[in-house]
Amino acid sequence: MVLGSANYAGFWAQLMYMTPWNLQPIVKYEQYDPDTDKESSSSVLALHKTTTFGINYYFNDWTRLQLNYLYKAEEDWEEANDEILMQLQVKF
Repeated sequence: MVLGSANYAGFWAQLMYMTPWNLQPIVKYEQYDPDTDKESSSSVLALHKTTTFGINYYFNDWTRLQLNYLYKAEEDWEEANDEILMQLQVKF
C-alpha cells in the first residue's frame, strides 16, 4: 500500500419520469465511503449519503429550470448541511 493512498467505494441510483406537462420529477440516492479501511471517526472519513428530491421544468427544448432538495444523512451525527438548489439552464 502506498503512503497516503486509500480504498474508497460508492454508488448512485436515479429515477426520473417526463410528464406530459413538461415537468420531470427526480429522485437520486448517492453513497460514498472515502476510506473503506478506516472507521468514521471524523466527518471527513464518514460515510456520505445524499438523497436528492427534485423537479425539472422544461420551457422548451433549450431552457430548463431545476429545483432540488439535497438531504445529507450522516452516519454517526447529524449536521445542518442539507441544501436547496435552483438552476436555470439555457442552451445556445
